Amino acid sequence: MSSPPPIAPWRIKAVRCIFGIVGLGLGILLVMAGYYHQLAPHEKVAGWVKTPCRILNWGMEITHGPGGDLVKPTMTYEYTVSGKTYKSSSYDEATDWVVDMRDFEEEGDAARRGPAFCYVDPKDPRESSFRAAQLWYPWSLVGGGGLLALISIVFLVRTFMRIHGISTQNVEARVGWLQRHFVLGCSLTLLGFGGYMTVQQGIADAVYGQIVRSKLIPVPARVEARGVHGERGSGKNSHQVYNMVHLVYSYEHAGRRWYADRWYFDATEVDGGTKEDARALAAQYPLGLAMTVWIHPDRPWYATLDPGLRWHFLWFLFPLGLIGAGLWFLRARWGMRGFGHE
Repeated sequence: MSSPPPIAPWRIKAVRCIFGIVGLGLGILLVMAGYYHQLAPHEKVAGWVKTPCRILNWGMEITHGPGGDLVKPTMTYEYTVSGKTYKSSSYDEATDWVVDMRDFEEEGDAARRGPAFCYVDPKDPRESSFRAAQLWYPWSLVGGGGLLALISIVFLVRTFMRIHGISTQNVEARVGWLQRHFVLGCSLTLLGFGGYMTVQQGIADAVYGQIVRSKLIPVPARVEARGVHGERGSGKNSHQVYNMVHLVYSYEHAGRRWYADRWYFDATEVDGGTKEDARALAAQYPLGLAMTVWIHPDRPWYATLDPGLRWHFLWFLFPLGLIGAGLWFLRARWGMRGFGHE
């Protein structure tokens, strides 16, 4: 039985071109979607004038309802333009990113101590924003799209340009070339994945919490809000719903009332298990309950309900291990013959 005729090289190149162009186009679209996501509000606020202001109040607005407790950071400030005084409660007009409660309290402490500034529309002084224009990109779109576009470009270039010297090398040399590039790919993959997990898991918060744990002091606090909501998993866990319990408490320190929502150094919510178990956990913290929390006396916005070292902290070793493995692979790649001279 005769074997089928070989595929013409131009057909192979045509197929590779189609895949490369489709990948490049999709990558560019993702980058543009991330870039233009908030470009208009950013440009609007970027043209506003920085103006001194005075903080009138800075706190939390808590609403209790049948659907659960809602907590919204609130603030009011006043500023003067052309001899006329205006009041505003506009916090951030340039982005829809939800600010962390700890960051909000830290920023409020600095603003109340002064000096404080806001950003005012010179054409209409009634329009203002306390925060400056901070262009926020959805990094999952920009980063993922950029990586896809880069891979597609390399794929297209490799379609029309033969690898330097690879076509004339013997089998042993080709295997060595593949090994070097495989090790380099493993290194970059491990470093990227480990870095991503380091950010996602809040490792910096957890590590810092353990460093300053001896400096924390207990203070009386009371429960202001709590509730349960479901979060659907992603990837292979997309069928699973996690019942997350959140808790907001307040405490007095340095003559001011502060608000926090941290169960642990790195967690604003905890997985309560089943819906019934999550509701039972939330019920242990009725509104107005007096309890003790731990704060940093020099950074009163830094608070936690439980300062202990929980077993979840061991999970942080995994992304750190990925980074270490990536560095090891990179070192191994550096020591391979021909590094940087393929």
